[in-house]
This record gives sequence, structure tokens and C-alpha cells, in this order.
Amino acid sequence: MTAMPHDLLKLTPTQRERLDVLFLAQYAPDPGAPWPELHPEHGVLPRYNHELFHTLTGLGLRCTPCRSLEDLVHIRSEPNYVFTLLNRAPVRNSEVFTSAFCEWLQVPYLGAPPNIRALAEDKHLTKLMARALGIPTAPWVTCPAEGKLPPAPDFRGPWIIKPRFGAASVGISEDSIQETEAGLHARLRLFQDLGQACIVEALVPGVDLTVPVLGGEEPLVLGVAEETSSLPHGIVTHRQKRLLDGGRERRMAPHGPLSETLRTYALRLCAAVRDFDYLRVDFRLHRDTGELFLLEFNIGCNLGSHAAVMFTARAAGLKQADVIEHILRHSLDRQGRMWRHAAARTEVTR
Repeated sequence: MTAMPHDLLKLTPTQRERLDVLFLAQYAPDPGAPWPELHPEHGVLPRYNHELFHTLTGLGLRCTPCRSLEDLVHIRSEPNYVFTLLNRAPVRNSEVFTSAFCEWLQVPYLGAPPNIRALAEDKHLTKLMARALGIPTAPWVTCPAEGKLPPAPDFRGPWIIKPRFGAASVGISEDSIQETEAGLHARLRLFQDLGQACIVEALVPGVDLTVPVLGGEEPLVLGVAEETSSLPHGIVTHRQKRLLDGGRERRMAPHGPLSETLRTYALRLCAAVRDFDYLRVDFRLHRDTGELFLLEFNIGCNLGSHAAVMFTARAAGLKQADVIEHILRHSLDRQGRMWRHAAARTEVTR
């Protein structure tokens, strides 16, 4: 079952009038800025930031661009909502910092409370939670950012090495797959040189299955997207997700027992991590055995027209602006007390 248009929330006239949004994104555009080209390193990111800014202003909302945590900390305006797409900044746990700082400011914000955001950013803790919830996950071990490297795992390779924290497949390339202990340790040392903790996971050859969910009194599962890659073992790299490399395709997974199982698992996870505004739960389907494994869940996942959330939304007959409005309305509702106080402060300063 997928969301239908009448399921989506709308901003009230009062909310639409009183919202004063601080748009926090690395490439937040100034009003009237031209449509950006693909960035040689960050790919589609500038276009994505541009698109979301204009989606919000197209809803009739006042939006002020903000491009860094430094600017956020020294804000001179009086925003009453922070719409944050800044999922990477040159400081550890920057995603958690934004939500924690907004809590301190008593200004509502996009995403989830800091403790839930921290859980989503940590693949190790996510997998422990999945295990406790009865959701299967591939075996793994952790490697610290400093100190002694762990021995080769007691489960067979090939292995895939991933940063323990973060999303968008940052740090994942074809070199992430290693079949020997020497190769594994060389890759782990590379991440330690960067000061990053890792997980070493049993490689699951196959396809990714992603389940976007919109928050609400009853979370709305938009559908299940199947994502395939032409790279070895079907892995998806950061460059592919930024649209810098090809070889990746997406389609809606057919309705059936598999999609129902995925929906059940996704809603089980959602019940454990509420409150959230929207999220995406990612799984891996083994191409030979048919086994299903949870990879991670992502709060603050991409809302661009090219990404999985909007791909499944379009398949359900939903428009991007309507999905954004639903997310924003639910976000204000779940932070009702903070929103009322912040809106009142804004009225006083006008």
C-alpha cells in the first residue's frame, strides 16, 4: 500500500504566513541565482540545493540562504524554522550538531531529535538495533578511528569497508571491496589516516532496495525502489549517487511478498525511532540466495527530483512540492511547542 494524495498534510494559512525559514545548505542559492552546473566533485549537490530552495519559495515561504555552520551559529535574522540539507561539514558529527544547536536555540528544524539523528548516522548502532528488532543484517565488525587494527573477521570475505558514520555512500568506491586480509588492513589504515572509524561488513552481491517513509501520526510508506549498479557485485559508489558516474538504474519493485516484508521491516524500524520527519530505510537483496539484509536508515536523505524519495512519490502520484509541504507540516506539528514559541518571537521582532 502506498501513500495517496489525500493522505498528505498541508500547511495551515497561519503557518504559511508566519514561517520564516533559514535554508541551511552548502550551496544555498541567493534569490535569482542561475541554475548551477554539475560540480566536478559534489556533482548534483548544487542543483539539488537550488531545486529545494525554489520548491520552498514556490510554496510561498520566506527563505533566507545559509551556507555553513559558522553562519548558522552567528545568525543575525530571526528564523523560526531551520530547513537543513547540510549533511556534511568539516567537523565530526556535524549532522547532530545542527539539530542539537536548534534545540538550544528553541527553533524547530527539519529531521529528527539529536539522539535519533545520531543513531541514524552510526551504522554499527543501527545494525545492533536492527538485530534487536528481528530485522536481518549482514555480519560486521568495527574498526576504530585510531589504535590497533582488528584481525580479519571470522566470517568469510570478500568484505566491504565503509565509514561507520555518514550517508550518501561517502567513502565507498570499487576499492571498498577487499578479498584478502592484507587488502583489508590497507583499506582500514587509509581510513585511520583520515581519522575515520569504519565497519567491515560481509559483502552481499545483489541489488539495493530502498523504502522511503514520510513521518506522520501514521507513517506513510511511499513504496519500494530497486536500485541496480553495473559495478562489481552491484555496489553503489558515492560518485554514482552524486550523478558523476553512470551505471546505476532505479525502478519500482513489484508488489508481492518481498515488498510487503520490506514494508513491515521499515515500519518496525520507524516505530522504534520516532519522532522523525521523513527517512529512507535501505536493504540489500542477495542475488543468489534471496536473503534480505538491512544496511542503514537515513534521516535527512535526498529530497531532489532525481532521488529515491521523489522517485517513489511520483510512482504514487504525488508531486514534489506536496511531499515537501507534508514533511514541513509534520515537522511543525511534532515540534509544536517549540514552533509556537519561535513563531511568537518572530512576530515580536517584525
